[in-house]
Amino acid sequence: MQEPDAKDALYQKISRAERLLEAHRAHPLWDSAVKLLAVSDYAERQLDVLRQLLQEDRGDCAYKPPAYRQDLQSLSLSTPMSAFAHHLRIFRNRHLLRIALREMAGLADTTASMRDWSDCADALILHALDYCLLQAQNRHGVLRDATGATVQLLPLAMGKLGGQELNYSSDVDLIFFCSAEGVTETACQHVPYFTEALQQFTQLLQQQGPGGFVFRVDLRLRPYGESGPLVTTLAGMEAYYQEQGRDWERYAMVKARALGNDPKPEWLERIVTPFVYRRYVDFGVIESLRAMKMMIAHEVHRNPMLDDIKRGRGGIREFEFIIQSFQLIRGGRNAALQQTGALAALEAIRTAKLLPHTARLKAAYLFLRRLENQLQFQQDRQTHALPKDALMCMRLAFALNIPDGSALLDHLAHAQHVINHVFEAQLLRVEGYEDKGRLIASQMLTVWQGQIETEMAVNLLDSLGFSNAKRCCQLLHAFRHGSRCKRLSQAARLRLDRFMVLLLLKLTGVPATDTLLVLVIRMLEQTVGRSAYLALLTENPRALEELLHWFQQSPFLSELVISHPFLLEVLLELPPPSRPPTRRALKDILKQLLAESRDSEQLENALREFRLKQTVLCARAELSGVWRAESAARFLSDVAEVLVGEVVITACDALMPRYPEIRSLSKRFAVIAYGKLGAREMHYGSDLDLVFLHTVEGEAVSVLTRLAQKILNMLTTRLQNGQLYMVDTRLRPSGASGLLLSTMDAFHIYQCESAWAWEHQALLRARMVVGTSKLRGRWYEIKTQVLRLARNGDMLKEAILSMRTRMHSTSEARDALLDIEFLVQFLVLLNARGDWARVTRTALLLTRLGHDGLLPQETARFLREALSQLHTCLHAEVLKGKPESEALMTPLMTRVKAACEAVYAIVSPKRS
Repeated sequence: MQEPDAKDALYQKISRAERLLEAHRAHPLWDSAVKLLAVSDYAERQLDVLRQLLQEDRGDCAYKPPAYRQDLQSLSLSTPMSAFAHHLRIFRNRHLLRIALREMAGLADTTASMRDWSDCADALILHALDYCLLQAQNRHGVLRDATGATVQLLPLAMGKLGGQELNYSSDVDLIFFCSAEGVTETACQHVPYFTEALQQFTQLLQQQGPGGFVFRVDLRLRPYGESGPLVTTLAGMEAYYQEQGRDWERYAMVKARALGNDPKPEWLERIVTPFVYRRYVDFGVIESLRAMKMMIAHEVHRNPMLDDIKRGRGGIREFEFIIQSFQLIRGGRNAALQQTGALAALEAIRTAKLLPHTARLKAAYLFLRRLENQLQFQQDRQTHALPKDALMCMRLAFALNIPDGSALLDHLAHAQHVINHVFEAQLLRVEGYEDKGRLIASQMLTVWQGQIETEMAVNLLDSLGFSNAKRCCQLLHAFRHGSRCKRLSQAARLRLDRFMVLLLLKLTGVPATDTLLVLVIRMLEQTVGRSAYLALLTENPRALEELLHWFQQSPFLSELVISHPFLLEVLLELPPPSRPPTRRALKDILKQLLAESRDSEQLENALREFRLKQTVLCARAELSGVWRAESAARFLSDVAEVLVGEVVITACDALMPRYPEIRSLSKRFAVIAYGKLGAREMHYGSDLDLVFLHTVEGEAVSVLTRLAQKILNMLTTRLQNGQLYMVDTRLRPSGASGLLLSTMDAFHIYQCESAWAWEHQALLRARMVVGTSKLRGRWYEIKTQVLRLARNGDMLKEAILSMRTRMHSTSEARDALLDIEFLVQFLVLLNARGDWARVTRTALLLTRLGHDGLLPQETARFLREALSQLHTCLHAEVLKGKPESEALMTPLMTRVKAACEAVYAIVSPKRS
């Protein structure tokens, strides 16, 4: 709609308003009422209320605060809730129309209107509280403290309401305290008692009904924010602000005003005033204010928001910042600045000659507040954006006695320029001006502590390179208001604040910031109460960088550290050694760790701690490129072997009181490792394939069976530090249906007479990891004899290929690895190489097959290289959480498959 059309439409609105109010033409404020109706859709929705107002009230007298309370006394506290809420809405609409009409008629200026509307809000809030508290008393009885006195609810108005400068459609910011802890005769404690009442109060005021609502209620400024209780005792309040109060809470508390007869009661003066106003120059708050100013300026620069009269350049927010910065910095030494209202504080600033041109600043601010009121009065909606619609702009200009929309924008631009000019100069001449880095750190602190609006925080993080900045803000908010942070002491909170600032600075420009932040916060959930971990990350300049590096690199490492925070020390220690520690060195490390254990549970947790620490060391070394995958696999196998050996010793010690003979019997007990441990090719998530053998008879068998059960229990039980390993014992003779223990002789007979081809394949990778030298000699003698058995080549080939077709994996790399392993096992069994009984690693077997001419040298060399790449690929899948590129791996796996098929095709059986 063009402006001429908008003027015509406005005239039509005026004509319609005249017709609707024709019956009240004799009223002294009739012209202003017509104008009010023409510019506000809300007023038209409340036409009946407006007509009744014109009929009953000449509008020439201002209301005094007691008058509102007196008028509301006619609304009985015994009224049903729905009717009570309805009458509150009528009262609210009537007085909002009356106040707006008086301002429109010039009988009250903007300052008086804001004060009048705040007084009305006070009365509505207090009457609604009286109603809800009476309901609570009727349900639970009188709430009394330890002395028998009635516990009082103490409401604190904040924000615009606290400053008695409430705009026409504003939230009301409230905090509630109570005089003391208490309990009713029905044993209802003070927290649930008041929580129930305040939930009903909130519903009563903000629930929509005929005539709209009373007020939107915001209770988030209370101690601990949304995660805190709705009411806190005065003692709890004092402790909170002394120990945990933040700079942003000081900023908010500038406007704190007690509701009731005494706006500054003793408890408010005693607790809040010293918290807000300091007698010395507080450079900490200067830094915080400066950071907040930079964020306001930065957001306006990124998004000028010329239409937003609150957050745009030269808007209401910049004016409030100017005033409150003077109050916070100088209010402790100049009590006149300790005002809840911005205009009263501006007058104190003028009197103290702290700022020139205060008259121009006041006029600009009042223009914005008047514009804000009329803008919100159009629809009774909390908005600060100028309308795009030409008619709405014309109505707004008409309400402000401005000729048209263009002139309105000129007036606005002038007011914004006046405010922004002062805002830009604010804090420039304060001592101790910090560099940009310090200011950004202060900004990060305000983001972490939630001192600024969410949109501003999102814009700031976005500008600093945070990916998905909105989610990052949500994560910070959830963590900050979570139960872990809520329980922190003042010292712990300060420690966490330092760390969070450092963290946010380190996260600037990091890819996938939100994903990384999730991981760090999950870790903090486990460690935030332990000072040593935060100190490690905060005081060591590179520690946090290292942590973020590893969290980015490896989901596997991230999950380990999150689940077991003590691993931080391993993750962040000096670079790993160029070669893995030997088995002897591992035994020494484990011995030192176990020496500190005082009971069996501590000992078993120490075993798990050892495994976890060595796993982290290995992962770091492999991800850093210091160790190859084969070296890592051998190291992980050595760790497992050392642990199995120690578990056998520990299990014997545990059973000694009941079975004194177990020490000597254990010398005739052996543990055979199959699978990846047997082949020394352990991966990070490998389980253990174990078989237990012995050479005893009679009652001793049951004792060793108990020992085997104890070993399995110690390996698999999940304790504080998790479990050692998953264990599979199904490779024993006759599988799951066989005995847990077998004698050496029975094992020999089974392998020679009953075992399937796949069991001989498995035997190729088996080795003894626990047992005396005598047992080892006997074991390898049996294995050699089994491997030397004559086999039908065609039947062997058919059995092996049949088994291979039944062992498909979800990973193509694992399938290719199986292809190589099966081919090697086929060739060794086919050629009956019993002399290789002690060789279990696939790579070494490939070398021997090539050397002895049982496999073409070129094929053997290619398969060894492929085996190395496949192990690297499978380790990377675990460590990095994603497979290697298909473009790199698919050609390799195709060549592996072709090479294996070629060998199967050309190999002629040498024995039958």
